[in-house]
Amino acid sequence: MRDEDKPFVYYKTGSGFKISPRNAAGWRAFAVWMVAFFGATGIFVWVTVAADSAGWGDSKILLFLTLPFLLVTAIWVFAMIRYMKARSEIVDMDSLLKLKRAQEAKKRRRGQV
Repeated sequence: MRDEDKPFVYYKTGSGFKISPRNAAGWRAFAVWMVAFFGATGIFVWVTVAADSAGWGDSKILLFLTLPFLLVTAIWVFAMIRYMKARSEIVDMDSLLKLKRAQEAKKRRRGQV
């Protein structure tokens, strides 16, 4: 995939990263991931309320419902990041800052001479 066609931008810094949609295709892909996640969350809430109203409100039952949901959420986030990163143009912010500092230093040297 050419960099111009990639739907996301991956900003890499020394301490972390940020992924953002780049164009309409990126926003659509992000929306699909989020709608599916909201659907899974809705199912979890529905099952939890149903279990509570059925008299299964014991904290152990709710814990056994919550832990798989949290595990699925962690896997979901990992998969979403991998999907977006694979379809991203990668921008290394540290190298851009280094280049900017070098250009500013060069301008200062020219101004002093």
